[in-house]
Amino acid sequence: MGSNLRVTLAALAAAACAHAFNPIHESSYNLVPRANYSTATTLAVGAILDDRNTDEYSFPASIALQATPRMELGAGLTTRVVDGDLHVPYMVFGVKWLTLRHTSFQADLLIGTDLGTGKGFSLASYHRFTYSELFYSRLAVRAGFMEALVNDDALMAFEAAWYPGLMLFRPLSFELGLIGSSQTRNFENNLAMDIQPALLVQFARESMLQTAVAMGLAGDHKEHLRVSVTLIKGF
Repeated sequence: MGSNLRVTLAALAAAACAHAFNPIHESSYNLVPRANYSTATTLAVGAILDDRNTDEYSFPASIALQATPRMELGAGLTTRVVDGDLHVPYMVFGVKWLTLRHTSFQADLLIGTDLGTGKGFSLASYHRFTYSELFYSRLAVRAGFMEALVNDDALMAFEAAWYPGLMLFRPLSFELGLIGSSQTRNFENNLAMDIQPALLVQFARESMLQTAVAMGLAGDHKEHLRVSVTLIKGF
């Protein structure tokens, strides 16, 4: 995938596992929607603060295992601390397949840890575009099904995101996420258009530190202000 890709693997950590308005945002074990990791085992941990509720902190964590050069297996969860109490609403298990043309396909299953939380199933696809040594972008789309990922008994929730990136200088890069989401029922009431700038620092093979800030642009379910720090470590 090239060293340029390895520097820019962490754009959606905040959107993937934070306590977002739209459940589709937290439908994956993978903190970063991207092609498969090249290391045999990859751990990712994060810390998230959302200004909608300053008494709640989220700590997502995931593990990805390289089953074959093109297939990745993963599991993840998010621990939430609310007024000093620990809560883990879901566990997520998934599989990802990488094609020859830098496109990956992923399926995830959410299993609720509390009675009545329900289950969820999502399908996603990601593609990377390389324009030069300095400029690139990523396109990510996701569809979610079942009660854990939709509101108002909708058939499907969906998310589409575009991440143009700039290599500032090695090992630092900047990525701007433009993220839209809603669902098939009550589309306008569940609409969210968000922007998420992120700084990425690579310090070893498949290892990096990301700082991201998500802000709402439009829609009833848009983000307010959410800050995340994510550490990804490959072994």
